[in-house]
Amino acid sequence: MDVLCRAIGAAFFLSHDLRRDVEVTLLLQDKVQIRLVGKQLRHLNPDERSTAALLKRALAAMDEEEVESTPGIYVSPGNLASSLDRLYQIGARPIVLHERGTPFDDFSMPADPAFFLSDHLQFTASDDAVLSDLPHLSLGNQQLHTSQCIAIVHYLLDRRQEAAGEDLALCHLVWGEPKAMLIKGLLEDFDIPVNLVAHVPQSVLPMAIDGLAEVRIMVRKPDLQRAKEIIAEYFEEPTEQ
Repeated sequence: MDVLCRAIGAAFFLSHDLRRDVEVTLLLQDKVQIRLVGKQLRHLNPDERSTAALLKRALAAMDEEEVESTPGIYVSPGNLASSLDRLYQIGARPIVLHERGTPFDDFSMPADPAFFLSDHLQFTASDDAVLSDLPHLSLGNQQLHTSQCIAIVHYLLDRRQEAAGEDLALCHLVWGEPKAMLIKGLLEDFDIPVNLVAHVPQSVLPMAIDGLAEVRIMVRKPDLQRAKEIIAEYFEEPTEQ
């Protein structure tokens, strides 16, 4: 119970508020799932004792269908496979946190990620089988506590969100919209958002002939190096001038 309470605290608590855009699902013994929905939560306090009381109340309310035990907390029968199916249904992008996964700096983070973490025990063989096709993300070689991983992921995602609000960086220049669209589609397949900016050089006739305008491929600064590597691998060495 203490592991669950610490994970909930790391997932939701800010200094004087909660992260309202977060949802946590606790899967207990691959039989029961408890969902905590940030934008609906009430009565969640920083002390673990009161959090444990909310979870016990949810377990006491268990029924054949999902029920709301207290505002923002839902309990229902469920297993790992059904939890994964639900994430796909709501458009989330599941990711497994594991020390042998892809390093965070090399990982193309999708929109609406959903992270799978084990508790103080490793994933079982059956868990690994269900999660085997999902991308695996590493926060380092050290084995960390679940609550520590959650806090680190929040910090890294917060930094990416801040960077996304900054100016975009020039990644590549091409002539012609068709080629630019091909590169844009490729980068988006790797979950890298792209903005295309057409630029027609000044001339006597300021117009693009047969669509051969210069097109600037712009990406977020944290994605710049990865985007260049992808373009180089699939098309050509990126150029910025």
